[in-house]
Amino acid sequence: MDFTELKKKQRATWALGEYDRIADGLTISTDQTLRVAQIRPGERVLDLATGTGITAIAARKHGANVTGVDLTPELVAVARRKAKEDGLEDIDFQEGDAEALPFPDASFDAVVSTCGHMFAPDQPKVAAELARVTRPGGRVVFLAWTPEGGLGGWFRITNTHVPPPAGLASPFNWGDPEKVRQLLGSAFRDLTFTRGDCPQFGASPEDIWELFSTRYGPTVRAVASLQGDALQAFRSELLAFLQGYRAADGKVRWGREYLITRAIRA
Repeated sequence: MDFTELKKKQRATWALGEYDRIADGLTISTDQTLRVAQIRPGERVLDLATGTGITAIAARKHGANVTGVDLTPELVAVARRKAKEDGLEDIDFQEGDAEALPFPDASFDAVVSTCGHMFAPDQPKVAAELARVTRPGGRVVFLAWTPEGGLGGWFRITNTHVPPPAGLASPFNWGDPEKVRQLLGSAFRDLTFTRGDCPQFGASPEDIWELFSTRYGPTVRAVASLQGDALQAFRSELLAFLQGYRAADGKVRWGREYLITRAIRA
């Protein structure tokens, strides 16, 4: 598989829509990730696949010296703007690849990621880079959506209508404890797992569809690739899926369950 071409497509996908609108709904998961990470003042922290920078900014507010790296320059630009608005221009945001990080060995006391690294296609390379840039005794703490959770279901439906490249590893491997153990291997010890949920609320299934089909890059891309009856079938299946998350008051509480992994660099 040509990962180079695939990553070009991924970069373009995440630049679609308006991911900042989606990221605004992830503060529950970001806050819990940083509680698990126990970031301390003065630590060197890398936010891997930083996206629009919400985790990097939160880590800087804990007093850490923070670097944020992401494959998509459009998202890095948003992260820099948001940090500037918060008076945190000393965060070092860079464009970079999670499979080939532009940092020396053992550069960081902690590496964190909130659901970004999981979409890098070459998962063993990502795991190797996590090990390389984390100092011995340092820690990695990352959040990933679970395969059985709400985002897992959303992507299963999407992949039925717009199939991913054959042989591509599921990004939801990072939300499966056994797969995580296999990926991290002997480079890490003392793995612990914390589960949580970061629901997306909406007045109706149509409200959530409208948000994600116009703002969330992977869904925007899927919509753009379908036409006519095919697009209507895709929309109808996702609306039916969201209908299953109706609460007693008639509104939608779409559960987006996640797994946080914490591991110590051996």
